[in-house]
Amino acid sequence: MKLSVFFFSSADRGAAPDRYSFILETAVLAEDLGFEAIWMPERHFHSFGGLFPSPAVLAAALATRTNRIGLRAGSVVMPLHHVARVAEEWAMVDALSNGRAGLSLATGWNRGDFVLGQVGYEQRREHTFATVDTLRALWRGEELALSPDGELPPVRTYPAPMGRDIPLWLTAMSGPATFEEAARRGCRVLTAYLQQDRSQVERNVRVYREAFSPASPGGRPHVTLMMHACVTETAEQALAAVERPLITYQREFLDLHDRTVRAGDLEELTEEEKDELASYAARKYAAERGLIGGREEVAARLDDLASIGVDEVACLVDFGLEPELVFQTLKQLAVVTSPRDRESPSALCRRTPPAPGAVRSPGARSPRPRPS
Repeated sequence: MKLSVFFFSSADRGAAPDRYSFILETAVLAEDLGFEAIWMPERHFHSFGGLFPSPAVLAAALATRTNRIGLRAGSVVMPLHHVARVAEEWAMVDALSNGRAGLSLATGWNRGDFVLGQVGYEQRREHTFATVDTLRALWRGEELALSPDGELPPVRTYPAPMGRDIPLWLTAMSGPATFEEAARRGCRVLTAYLQQDRSQVERNVRVYREAFSPASPGGRPHVTLMMHACVTETAEQALAAVERPLITYQREFLDLHDRTVRAGDLEELTEEEKDELASYAARKYAAERGLIGGREEVAARLDDLASIGVDEVACLVDFGLEPELVFQTLKQLAVVTSPRDRESPSALCRRTPPAPGAVRSPGARSPRPRPS
């Protein structure tokens, strides 16, 4: 099982010079511990997620602090962007990071975000799927006619990325239709428990793998599952540590959801209903849908996920835990997944994150090859 680190929820509490320090420190530690990648979301117009309006900008910053770890958008909301602009920005990330960029493309779900839209909310799915082949062609350096009326000449995007192929995911969070579309287009899949339970994840992964063609332009099928993560010495300690942060996280998420409700002219939840839903969701994530527990419980959950076809777990760490607990969680996860011939558990757990503001020399490690 491959492990990566996912940022999805950090709230912007106002102007402060060190708002991104935790993200930078976590990324460097994750690289030191052998994690596969860092995932960055795209969020707009709300303090919940307010640190992440542009995953490409954050990935470019992380490219200067790291040397091996993958830098991935989780996700680019494609209906909000021109496909050529996405190709330009992420080719720049790819060049800065020596070939470590990866993208998951999402259709978008929050109507309020579509003030930035290239297309209307109702056309978001078709538009996103149609950009897959276009983005791949631009990445390969092809000239394409992209003007809506066809009157402008074809264009080629720059800078040139490090490789001809970019690792592409489609973000699929509920029914099998997007999983099937990802298979048909040769994309990897980024998913989560947000609108699924384990049986639904298993069913959707099976649909995806059965539909994936060996001749696909994207190579082999690959499923990444985002999960909240907190690993301590015992399950009891982990459950106690996440109880309040998870409830707060779910409550803030429901406040964000209000924007979609209002935009769709639907009935809003009462404050009491939000509190009840937040508590219920927090219990489900803690008990069933997260990497939350001691090392033995987490190892058993990873084994179970591997058995249903999950290739990679993206560990969501910024849901309100104290930074030191996040760092300890990453160290514990490195112990869980470390081969016997690697560092001892005690050595891994002694690792410390770099001092804030520390910049790693680009020559400190050999460049990481493009992910397979």
